[in-house]
Amino acid sequence: MPSYNFKREAQVFIVTGGLRYRLDVQDISFSQTFSEESYPVRTLHAQNNVFEASNITKANAANFSFTVSAITEADFTVVRDRLLDYASFDLFIKTPVDTFKLETAVMTNGSFGIEKSRPLSIQVQGEASQLTRGATLTGSLQNRSATMSYVIPKLGVTLNGSTLDGVVSVSIELQNEISWTPYTTVNNALTVTNAGNTMYPSTFTLSKRILAGSITQYLTDSSVANTQQWDTDASLTIQAGHGNFATSSFRGFKMGPATCSFTNRVGAGTVYTQNYDWRITENVPNLATKLNYTTD
Repeated sequence: MPSYNFKREAQVFIVTGGLRYRLDVQDISFSQTFSEESYPVRTLHAQNNVFEASNITKANAANFSFTVSAITEADFTVVRDRLLDYASFDLFIKTPVDTFKLETAVMTNGSFGIEKSRPLSIQVQGEASQLTRGATLTGSLQNRSATMSYVIPKLGVTLNGSTLDGVVSVSIELQNEISWTPYTTVNNALTVTNAGNTMYPSTFTLSKRILAGSITQYLTDSSVANTQQWDTDASLTIQAGHGNFATSSFRGFKMGPATCSFTNRVGAGTVYTQNYDWRITENVPNLATKLNYTTD
């Protein structure tokens, strides 16, 4: 009887700088496709050849996504680090049957999951050069903490020096816009005969970054008077976690203080709200000074 690969049995590892980190993921998916081009074969003497022929010489970048909990221990900070510095790494997915490797992986999108009464999490999407099956784990396995302490957040938002009360929800998302260096050449295309010598992408460049999100606040008699407003030079700080926001006891996510633009609008639901859509406009050499995941 054949053995199957089950997602619930998968172990996930990030290998970077010769070190291997095991992640506890809530979910993971990955795949890679080939790029096909068709061309006509119908000729004057073969009028019935209406089905076009196929030419496959290159692979598209692989895709992956996974979610990890933002615990107070530092076991998963490698996810934050690779998201902020957009450095490449290798991603391994190991089951009792197989080991899959995503080579030259890079995180293109990171969403900081912030929901009241639910543990903090980080959802990651990314791309990679090549997906292989039957790989061998590399890197020196790093020790894990004996415990895993989840963070049930309280929220703190300060906009232009004023604390926003009655905050319902907050979202923070970082996008790294990646462009893979063109990797197809005529000479290499002529030597492609099967999937084993297909042309794969190998290097990438960063073209743009976007750090943005939203804030939803109950509309009460103590809210700001003007619910239809905007600003292109506003100071914004968002904190989601536990402990005192102003001391070293804080554990969780912090964005800012950073210069942002925002627009504000009314939400006329069952309970009226006002919604801020914000985007950071400040360029800083080290993004970790503006967006951080604080652990023990």
